[in-house]
Amino acid sequence: MSSNKTEQGFVSFVSGGPGPVDLLTLRGKSRIESAEVILYDALLDPSFLSIFPESAQILYVGKRAKEHYRTQSEINSLLVEFATQGKRVVRLKGGDASIFGRLSEEIQSLESFGIDYEVVPGVSSVTAGASDLGISLTVRGLARQIIILDGHTILEDERSWMGMENFPGTIVILMGSQKTKELAERLIQKGVSENTPIVLSENVGKSNVTHTVSTLANTMLNGIEKQSKGPGILYVGEVFRSLLQGERLVLEEVPSPSSILESL
Repeated sequence: MSSNKTEQGFVSFVSGGPGPVDLLTLRGKSRIESAEVILYDALLDPSFLSIFPESAQILYVGKRAKEHYRTQSEINSLLVEFATQGKRVVRLKGGDASIFGRLSEEIQSLESFGIDYEVVPGVSSVTAGASDLGISLTVRGLARQIIILDGHTILEDERSWMGMENFPGTIVILMGSQKTKELAERLIQKGVSENTPIVLSENVGKSNVTHTVSTLANTMLNGIEKQSKGPGILYVGEVFRSLLQGERLVLEEVPSPSSILESL
């Protein structure tokens, strides 16, 4: 990975999960409890503060929408600065750090100075939202693929839509809850049926989670109004058909236990 210089510190990129501290992994909790410096993000639940060591230096470096407490360049510099002081540093990120967490930029900064690091995986908000709904993102014979898009940039970058024509799977859009009309219109233009279900899930993994269900056609006309100020995820696909009132998801017929035994 990087150099093994003993005078250098070490950086742990810890994935904090979608919010509540009880969705943090055991490895992530261990790294936090032994940290000397913690740089943490905006989307974490206040319950995380209870496991921060009293002796650790705590820095909030959150970025939400257009509100940036620290620039990305400043965060990169802080990681390098503390690590070169020989500190055990935790960079605590929401969700799973490898999904739209700008992880690669921070890793590159460390590698350019020969600083060792590790990445601790975590529960993604993508899967947490589906769990809250009791829905599987993949369904045999219906949705064998998942695509995850960045709602901040996809409307301006046509490359993000390559391969979307008649996409046979589940579409997940992070950071797109303020642009539901535009996103629904673009999806329909790209060949997704206008009757396809779309779900806006907010505050996933938390006790105040909400879900708003519609279709692409209705969303293109009326949008989906947010129910909170919390982060939102958009889910699009036939796996959510059962959430529309009066409709249900039809799966392949499951053989009865007795018929299975008879065939043996």
